[in-house]
Amino acid sequence: MDFSRSIQNFIKSIAQIPGIGSRQATRIAFFLLHQKKEFQKQIKESLDNLFEKTALCANCFFVFEPKNKEILCEICRYPQRNHSLICVVEKETDLLSIEKTRKYRGVYHILGGLISEMDENKKRELTIIPLLNRIRKLIKANKPPKEIILALSPTSEGNLTIYYLERQIKKIAPNIKITKLGRGLPHGGEVEFADSETLTNALEGRK
Repeated sequence: MDFSRSIQNFIKSIAQIPGIGSRQATRIAFFLLHQKKEFQKQIKESLDNLFEKTALCANCFFVFEPKNKEILCEICRYPQRNHSLICVVEKETDLLSIEKTRKYRGVYHILGGLISEMDENKKRELTIIPLLNRIRKLIKANKPPKEIILALSPTSEGNLTIYYLERQIKKIAPNIKITKLGRGLPHGGEVEFADSETLTNALEGRK
């Protein structure tokens, strides 16, 4: 017996979310269908707000909710942050993990993923070119970054991305200081899941 088309479409869409397969998507579909109308309406409104009321920061690509037609997120707008220190991370959850340490006072740049040896087109999907343009713009304004921190997970894809970014950044700014997270994160570990103490040690021990 096949599900109705509307259920099939929902399952197909939800199954594309990382960590959720067809079986989990099917369970979510029937869970939602068996809930009260009030809860269903709440879920629908939450999704509508998520898609319609959020935007990407024009500077660092962090997701935020503009209130007065801002194009920059709160971190990029905050004058007390050290704007000469840019921490490059893979995704939003990595940024949030670093912010929880309350030890980092610079700004960020979200790549949106990592370079993969298996997918040469992956580079085009990342915000590498905007990062390089951001550095060029700062140099042109006589406000060059003092340091670029490549805070990427020490996985094979993370290391490949770090190597590529180092080469690209050095081409446009040979004298810029580029550092990586120091000891603390185990090989193969991910920034998102590291505890605050481990991340603090990795940031303070960067080299």
